[in-house]
Amino acid sequence: MTVTLRRAPGQPVIYGHRGARGILPENTMEGFAHLRAIGADGVEMDVRYAAGRVPVVIHDPLMPMQLARDPKGRWLDAPGPRIADLTVAELQRYDVGRLSPDSPYAGRYPVQRPVDGALIPTLAQFLDWASADPDLVINIEIKSDTGPHETSDQPELLAEDVLALIDAHGVAAQTVVSSFDWRVLDWLRQHAPALSRGYLTYEQPDAFQPAGPVPPWLDPRLLSPAGDSLPRLIAGLDGQAWCVHFRDLTADRLAEAHDLGLAVNAWTVNHASDIARMIAMGVDGVITDYPDLALALRASG
Repeated sequence: MTVTLRRAPGQPVIYGHRGARGILPENTMEGFAHLRAIGADGVEMDVRYAAGRVPVVIHDPLMPMQLARDPKGRWLDAPGPRIADLTVAELQRYDVGRLSPDSPYAGRYPVQRPVDGALIPTLAQFLDWASADPDLVINIEIKSDTGPHETSDQPELLAEDVLALIDAHGVAAQTVVSSFDWRVLDWLRQHAPALSRGYLTYEQPDAFQPAGPVPPWLDPRLLSPAGDSLPRLIAGLDGQAWCVHFRDLTADRLAEAHDLGLAVNAWTVNHASDIARMIAMGVDGVITDYPDLALALRASG
């Protein structure tokens, strides 16, 4: 049995992005606990390797200066060591419970409440928590850092270790694994075809989208014939969900994806007007830093 990702119009799954990044420190157990307290439907979080092939819950490939303090309580003045080079014990010497007050990042999340002492959890610790609620939809985004600045092991190895933990905790029926690196999803399609997969895409013309003929979230081995739309590409790979940046989504693209049997999850939707528009459009999931707001907007109809 797999998680039900397609939802009735106007009743999308509300996923707390990185837990509840707008409200509490991101990718922390304190942020995840907030989701359970408010009755959120789903949780989205990031996974990458620590040393020794241990999956841990953190977004950045380097210790993030905007939210990490060293063991002496000092803010980092530059991105810190590679996550993949640190053991869990070394990672958990950093406090990630408060945004650096002078950072632009703190300006983006002015109401985030600090939780001094919050630590980077392992995926196993997260799944111990998540498995206690069988109705919670778990969205695990695998970060692989492919390309010229690759900072982790082969993405297929990470997919293998994440799958082993999903199986060990018995949460496959409530989990969707997503990634911008479609090699991760291709490996899962071959080795765990019953596990739901979400194909992340981003098409906005900005610094996150490198120039070149092949978008960074597509591996050339997986390209379908030229001219295929993203929904057709994903459906052709037996995907279950298209995880699309909300500004890239139109009503026509949503209808095409639904006609192909795909669920459509829009990320990262933070402003009330955008959340309301996505809900009215009929998306199946809203991934947001403000799950409290999204739940209220969904309830208001």
